[in-house]
Amino acid sequence: MTTTVGSEGTVFNPSLTRIADSTQTPPTLGAQGEALNSDLHGKYFQAAFRGNLFWANRTALTIPVIASTLVSVFSLWNPPGSGIVAEIVDTEIGMVLPTTVVDVVGWYFSTPQATAAGTFTTPGVSGTNYGSCRIGDNPTNKAQFYSAYTHSGTPVRVDMIGTFGATTNANSSLPSKLYDGRLLVPAGIVISVAMSTAAGTTTGLDLSMRWSEWVLS
Repeated sequence: MTTTVGSEGTVFNPSLTRIADSTQTPPTLGAQGEALNSDLHGKYFQAAFRGNLFWANRTALTIPVIASTLVSVFSLWNPPGSGIVAEIVDTEIGMVLPTTVVDVVGWYFSTPQATAAGTFTTPGVSGTNYGSCRIGDNPTNKAQFYSAYTHSGTPVRVDMIGTFGATTNANSSLPSKLYDGRLLVPAGIVISVAMSTAAGTTTGLDLSMRWSEWVLS
């Protein structure tokens, strides 16, 4: 006689079930006996459902060129002592004017010392230019979005979001990037979007990003 241990599961409808945190359950199965797993939802569902995924966007921006004392129009700051690491999920760029500047668009960072020496001018406004990806919830983010922040010194590029290779762009292919865990912002760091070569067309571009936050302590 052969005894199979640990292969039993419970069949249930996951769309009608909410199990309390810390509850021990057997493996869950679908109506055909198949094992249910995280693919039941999209990759970022749990972070969004738990109120741990956030968005920020701004429209009609002039994205500045990298320089000393860069005055950013799109920054994310993870404050010292936040207890979390901010994971950049994606970044997208849209056009609201037909002309562009030949450029690389990237994320730039300052060290904790330089970050603290910078000027935090204009914080984001919940429900206006940032919020929770669980739409309608009050965001509980610890990393802070800023629509105006002045760097101390010259920040360093850590990621290329995309490029503009011509002064016009007649197609729908615009810079965007999905990071899949490859861009993390530790406590004390600020990152900002900037151009490599020249400032973007005046009020010509939109910016959007999403980030999630994970407890470190």
